[in-house]
Amino acid sequence: MTVSRGVTAILLATAFAAGTGLTAAASATATAAAPARAAQERLEAARAECMKQAGYKYIPESPLPRPDEARLKRLNGDHAALQAYRAKYGFGVWATQVYPKDPAVNGPDVESPNNAIVLALPEKEHKAYKAANDKCFSQAVKSVVGKRVASQEDYYRQFNAALKRLTARELDSDRNLVKLAADFGTCLKGRDYEVASAKPGALAERGREAFMQDRTDVAKERGLKPPARAKGRKVHLVPAMKPEEAKPYLDKEIAAALDDLTCGKDFYAAYSPRAFQLHQQVAADFGRA
Repeated sequence: MTVSRGVTAILLATAFAAGTGLTAAASATATAAAPARAAQERLEAARAECMKQAGYKYIPESPLPRPDEARLKRLNGDHAALQAYRAKYGFGVWATQVYPKDPAVNGPDVESPNNAIVLALPEKEHKAYKAANDKCFSQAVKSVVGKRVASQEDYYRQFNAALKRLTARELDSDRNLVKLAADFGTCLKGRDYEVASAKPGALAERGREAFMQDRTDVAKERGLKPPARAKGRKVHLVPAMKPEEAKPYLDKEIAAALDDLTCGKDFYAAYSPRAFQLHQQVAADFGRA
């Protein structure tokens, strides 16, 4: 089974930018991300050594590319950058179907260098390689960042859970953000949008979550079912659709995303930079740049 490393960016909802001509915010981001990148490099080196001891070849994977300047501006709540993105991609949900090769919504298309190694093995050895890889990954995480994980899937689950807890503690209780969120929610309700929670963290994800559920509903209508191993967990499904089939859904999403941004202009300006900072903090804790 081959895996694009861009999936990591989607799972963690992040990427950190590299390159020239970056703003001061970008430079600060690179500095803040440095501990996470260094930890990931140590983690990958330990993983490769463990795999070598197990009799398998594994190439340490480099951290994903850092985000470009436009993405950095969005992550820091820049209204113009957010508006430009949403006018084309909405919340970034249906756009993955309309623009399947666009890295702005699908993450960087960076294939793991280890895919070729796995594919070169006899098929009967794939399972053994995966078992060794999971074991070595867990050992590397424990030795480098001191966390116990059962698998790579468990690692990402713990990462997201830690981010959710930190968001609730640091942002959902902030008086200024709570006030801005209340105004944001009132505006959305005035435009006939459903607002299940006025907590800052929930409001920031409300639009994207709504359209991910919308896409899941469409997938189910087309006969797609959640995988058996997902029982008891919320799973978002993605229907197989041609870009022209998905475009009407994206048009609806774009309108909602622009309404959301109009109502939340002041909220996002205050919330987004802090949320991004917390994400970097968790990334450093988990050794994942």
